[in-house]
Amino acid sequence: MMAPLSEEEENYVRLALLLKGVAPRAIRTYFDRTFPPTYLPSTLNTNYNTLDNLKFRRVLNQAQWNLLFPTNGVPDSTSFDVTDVLM
Repeated sequence: MMAPLSEEEENYVRLALLLKGVAPRAIRTYFDRTFPPTYLPSTLNTNYNTLDNLKFRRVLNQAQWNLLFPTNGVPDSTSFDVTDVLM
């Protein structure tokens, strides 16, 4: 039988579950509501120069750029890594 968790340990587990489980879905839902998937490619193309400048300044790396401007298909928020948003 395991010893019960302290209040601090229990709070840590709750926070970890929130950050890893609930928050990414909430962020993606908010993102898709703000930038509807149907219009995401045109929104990115409209802001191409700004995004290209971020890539030039190494704010965006090549892997991130490839997610925004895939060679095959269209960008999809389900492939975006939102963990940096949470920190």
